[in-house]
Amino acid sequence: MAREEEIKDIQPDIGYSLEELVSFSTNDELDKIDSRKLADTNPRTVALFLERIDVDRQRAVLRRFSPEKVSEVVSEMDPELSAELVSEMREFRAVSVLNELEPDDAADIVRGLEDEDKDRLLKGMQRDNPESVEDIKELLEYPEDTAGAIMNPHVATLNNTMTIEEAISSVRQMRDEYENIYYLYVVNSENVLVGVLSLRNLLLAPRGAKIENIMAKTLIGLLAPTMDKEVVAQIMADTDYHTLPVVSDSGQLLGIITHDDVIDIMIEEGTEDMQKLAGAGADEGLFDPIPLSMKQRIPWLLVNLITAFVASAIVGLFDKNIALLPLLAVFMPIIAGIGGNTGAQTLAVTVRSLALGEVGVFDRGRVCLREAGKGLLNGLIIGALGALIALATTFRLDFALIVWASMLINMALGGFMGSYIPFTLKKHGLDPASGSSVFATGVTDSGGFFIFLGLGSLFLLK
Repeated sequence: MAREEEIKDIQPDIGYSLEELVSFSTNDELDKIDSRKLADTNPRTVALFLERIDVDRQRAVLRRFSPEKVSEVVSEMDPELSAELVSEMREFRAVSVLNELEPDDAADIVRGLEDEDKDRLLKGMQRDNPESVEDIKELLEYPEDTAGAIMNPHVATLNNTMTIEEAISSVRQMRDEYENIYYLYVVNSENVLVGVLSLRNLLLAPRGAKIENIMAKTLIGLLAPTMDKEVVAQIMADTDYHTLPVVSDSGQLLGIITHDDVIDIMIEEGTEDMQKLAGAGADEGLFDPIPLSMKQRIPWLLVNLITAFVASAIVGLFDKNIALLPLLAVFMPIIAGIGGNTGAQTLAVTVRSLALGEVGVFDRGRVCLREAGKGLLNGLIIGALGALIALATTFRLDFALIVWASMLINMALGGFMGSYIPFTLKKHGLDPASGSSVFATGVTDSGGFFIFLGLGSLFLLK
């Protein structure tokens, strides 16, 4: 605690916090925001704040910034929201902002524009920055979820015929031109990637040496522009490189993907999977328009409604038996709930493993049996505890044993279905996370009711 106070004393707060900015908006006091303090606020904080307010108020806040600062903020926003914001700006302002962005960031925004706005702003950019427009158009040709769509075509390159002195002089001229220079990619006269060189090795190389003699010629982690961005993230995690090159079929260097792009991919994919598991929209946010959220959620709620009616119908099959032994109704939610939780745990681990490529469809049988076994072993312990509670509250050993057996079987079922469902979705080319939780819960609820009421009717109501 003392250490944290020392840090605060040395580094006083600069700029506004998100809470302070939200407070200004809530109290309709945006005009009271201090421009100087706002300029010192982290762009990410400003972006999060802007995503909470309407476009007109977004523009009012951003009028306090230069195009360069606006570009920093806009690049941190959700691409769809930033596209809506840019489309509402006056043309010269929007063009100035887009010109300040890296081509890959600008392409993300332009991709979300209406065709009319897209053509209008690209024509405006063409007058001042034709090279950037060409880069953006090339990026837009690739599907949204591919390496080509997210790569930065601005790459620090050296020619393989350069000497060390020529290369160092070239790097000095690059310092204001490129976003990141972690590695220097070496190309030949046809722009074919032939090697890579770190800044450290360049500076420590002997005088007069040629680049082609000190560069690394074994290239690892080459990406194709059509490669899925999830695969890109996996490759970067495996190689531990700060950047990865994107090359054409003929080996020409097209661009690079940096670690910050991959972090965004991992966050995005992780969020999508988590929300899909629960049946929410993959890219849904808390401040999305209510109709949009409803459109994304209602289909899975309808599926959940159907599974709930199936479970209810199963209960209806045993209504007379429940009337004879009301204890069955008391313990039904326990059996179903513990099986559902077992399925949810297995789902989380299975979807993660599938997303990371740790397992494939060919592992389905082995994994499903293994997870069913885990559920069974957990059921031995948790079921025994449940049985003891049932015995202590009902004083019936036969009923306690039925509770134990039901929990045991339903937890095994939960473990099996928690892995079987995502594997099956994957096998049929569907996203393993899509609604898996809804299906798994439906199975464990219906299965739990049938198992418990069936065993109870068979052994307790003779």
